[in-house]
Amino acid sequence: MADIDEEAFFQETIINDTAGSPLVAGRPLNPSEKGLLLIKSVLICVGMPFIFMVITASTYAFDSREATKFSMDLIGFQGLNATLGNTVSPTFSLKVRVENPNIIVQPWCYHGGNAVVSYSDVALAWGHVPRFCIEKKRTPTELRVLLLGRGVGLSEDLRRRLSSELQMGSAQVKVEMKLFYDDKGFSSAERSNEPVLQSFQLVLRHELHG
Repeated sequence: MADIDEEAFFQETIINDTAGSPLVAGRPLNPSEKGLLLIKSVLICVGMPFIFMVITASTYAFDSREATKFSMDLIGFQGLNATLGNTVSPTFSLKVRVENPNIIVQPWCYHGGNAVVSYSDVALAWGHVPRFCIEKKRTPTELRVLLLGRGVGLSEDLRRRLSSELQMGSAQVKVEMKLFYDDKGFSSAERSNEPVLQSFQLVLRHELHG
């Protein structure tokens, strides 16, 4: 094994002399080098905590948005008079309410999506959900969604059951909503291509029938 020149080795490292002056490659630092070293030290001390805070905030926002709560109300409906034939062209007016108490840094936005209303697994109406954001506030975000159907055919058994339940006020429809995140402001590692799926059961009450 070759011998190591200890004097040459230690001259290549940064050490302090007896007077406390930093040495680089065995020579004292000049004023400009001292200033550059000081600036780098300050940037490291200030920058690292800032970067850590940004990463932590982004991760928290990405994780906590899963706590978003959705609710839906049926404002009105029409065109479901199944006594006139086996074909219906219904319209449903919905109010969607979205809220999340965990929003701290920035609003979360959804790029919109689509929704469909079905009765006994038969799609009656469908439509687009507009883009919306959840702001940093206590009041929930509300939006209106209009779903339309045209020439939807029903079997005879299904038509009779729907007509009977409408008269008794017990008819229920299922609303399925698919939303997509608007991931502007999130890093590529945080983005999710998976849609947000929401499902609701709504009762078709007489007073809402237009």
